[in-house]
Amino acid sequence: MKDKILHRIKNWFLRFLQIQLVISLVLLVILPSWGLTLSLVSPIGNMLCTPFFMLFLMLSSLIFFLEILYIPNSFFIYLLEKITDFWFFLLPDMHNKSLIGFTKPPIWFIILIPIATFFILAHKRLHPTKKSILALLLLFTVSCAYLKIINGPVNFVKQISCNNGAVTFLHHNGATALIDPGYMGQRVSAESWVQFTLLPEIIKSSGKTQIDQLIIMQPGKLTFDAATQLCKSIAIKYIYLTVFDGPMKPSTLKSFFALKKEAQKRDILIYRMGRKQSNIKVNNKVNILITPLQKKLKYNKLRHPALCACITINKIDKKSVKIYSAKVDKNYLKNPK
Repeated sequence: MKDKILHRIKNWFLRFLQIQLVISLVLLVILPSWGLTLSLVSPIGNMLCTPFFMLFLMLSSLIFFLEILYIPNSFFIYLLEKITDFWFFLLPDMHNKSLIGFTKPPIWFIILIPIATFFILAHKRLHPTKKSILALLLLFTVSCAYLKIINGPVNFVKQISCNNGAVTFLHHNGATALIDPGYMGQRVSAESWVQFTLLPEIIKSSGKTQIDQLIIMQPGKLTFDAATQLCKSIAIKYIYLTVFDGPMKPSTLKSFFALKKEAQKRDILIYRMGRKQSNIKVNNKVNILITPLQKKLKYNKLRHPALCACITINKIDKKSVKIYSAKVDKNYLKNPK
């Protein structure tokens, strides 16, 4: 009897690994194409989540029908709350450290991987579960290595369209920086734009799940909200925020402190810039020089300096890209006073 139970557990575990590898290979094709990340702990999560999920659904359904029939259900509600609290207690807050991103794969990769997966499952010589698992694991490992090494990102500076302008994303030898001149917070949809447009574009182009430097050149309630959403969605090392003076509206103040609280929670350092010229070192070859202009800009009753961010990629070749605060008039750039 004991041997039969152990045999069933072994077969279930092997079948689970096989199914999980197939799911991972399918996700490896779909998620990078959409700019989404792959979780390294998803197999463990799927294994542990199933009994909790089934129990949660059973209790939820039972509470629903008891409520319709006007039968007391406080005990089942209590059980549901305790199960939910226990589940959240077990889940670690890994601050997105378990997520891995890949650059967008080529078309032939998207076609080849499903065909190879189907061939492994259908081939007679690989019919035993153990051989199938080894073949699927090899295919998954080779695919990940290809996406990370051969199909890895090149160094680039790109403009990502945002409202009436663009934010600048820099990737160089694994280091990343995102510069927002002030366009990110121009619309109330700033948070959703960050989550569903900006982040997928960053992951698809760089394969990175981290921003080393986030540079915010203009203050604003929606800008603070967008930056807070960015902190929740992707790992950030440093935030460089322009200095500003004057009273803030209660709503703006609330968003500003929400950003500071989220940054503190995620161990993100916030630096202020704009009172004098400062240099942000992305890596050994890339620097971002922040220069305050003589012109002053306004946001409600706040006043802050207009800034110029100059990205120097290679001092020898003197390649540089200049980015100005969104509110700086083009006429002023032609004839600064």
